[in-house]
Amino acid sequence: MELVYLANCVLPSRSANTIQITKMCQAFARQGHDVTLLVPAHPSREADVEDLYDFYDVDPCFEIYKLARPRLSSVGTFLVNYRMGRVAARMNPDVVYSRSIVACYFASRAGTDCVFESHSPVRESRFGRVEDTFFRRLIEHDTFESLVVISDALREYYREEYPEIQDRIVVARDAADTVDESTDPVELRGKAGPLQVGYVGHLYEGRGMDLIGALAREQDGAEFHVIGGEPEDVAYWEDRMGDRDNIHFYGFLPPSELDQYRLAFDVQLAPYEQEIATNAGHNTVQWMSPLKIFEYMAAGRAIVASDLPAIREILTDGETALLCDPTDEREWANALSRLQDDDFRERLGTSARSTFHENYTYNSRARRCLWRFPRSSDSLGEVGFGEAPERSGELAEDFHDLSRVDCAGHERSTAVHREPDRRDDRECEQVRL
Repeated sequence: MELVYLANCVLPSRSANTIQITKMCQAFARQGHDVTLLVPAHPSREADVEDLYDFYDVDPCFEIYKLARPRLSSVGTFLVNYRMGRVAARMNPDVVYSRSIVACYFASRAGTDCVFESHSPVRESRFGRVEDTFFRRLIEHDTFESLVVISDALREYYREEYPEIQDRIVVARDAADTVDESTDPVELRGKAGPLQVGYVGHLYEGRGMDLIGALAREQDGAEFHVIGGEPEDVAYWEDRMGDRDNIHFYGFLPPSELDQYRLAFDVQLAPYEQEIATNAGHNTVQWMSPLKIFEYMAAGRAIVASDLPAIREILTDGETALLCDPTDEREWANALSRLQDDDFRERLGTSARSTFHENYTYNSRARRCLWRFPRSSDSLGEVGFGEAPERSGELAEDFHDLSRVDCAGHERSTAVHREPDRRDDRECEQVRL
């Protein structure tokens, strides 16, 4: 079926949510669907990358369109989401899958079946009261198909607040891609002999950098590798930990390069604190399903993570990870000491990878997210990614400021409708089903 994915994000960027969005588009396409990703254009904020598909390590088996965004701050945000919903409906897909409640509402109002994915209560967003109003109106429409949430805790929240949709809520925790077995680990900085302990992610408040610094000061028998962060954050923490020669900062690396680093680690850290605030000031720890955890599991290396309810929905202490009190540095130090044992470390990593393959790949998540739609399994064997469907000339009104990202990651304007795209047979042959 034809699926249009709507997301109010900056693409490409260093944000983890853009990794999940592009990977999900790829996964939907691999299920045999004709997928289009529609996002706002943010020319001044977008990362400068040569090829967007390569940057995210995804196959060009789905199309990406960017819609011009008015430079009006909050008003511009509303307008571009309104127009994304309108444009998506005029594309006449079988379903709109949206991370934006406003865009989802307007697509639904135009008569298009919609699925909304939520990572936290709509009331806790930047425009909480407004988005709650849009959500309540959305779920009144016959075109509202289902709500996808990322944790059991979030499902229970929505069941209590919106009981009329409790039979249309599905939990689809975040996911990751399988790791290519032919990937060679990178050669890390520092000493080669000691335990190699890695962290991949942002460096802002709530991510446990103080704990990592404390562990590096105490654990002389380990080398610590920190990947990620904005330049100013990296500079700050390098200055804070400049007295240690066993902690190495790599800065931001493209998603396509991260597997070779995770495979080089002996241990992977996820030291989430008990509070991680959003821009709106709300704590997201109780709702989260961290992308990092699933990427760690896919790598098959031992994990030490914070013992939090949301983490326990994914990991089991002593079986797929070691879980530690985020406020107790001694527990984390003891966990690293236990993981000096090669056999124990390998058992944890192997168990985590096995659990990942059974439950948390993007392909399995894509199937869960579309559980309300009948699967045309009989036809999947014939699916190829041929030319993109042409869109009607009636789209001219909404498509005059729409740009399409081509296979090299460059944008070109589309005056009236989507041009037939013949690249997919050639470049997506490896994902035919």
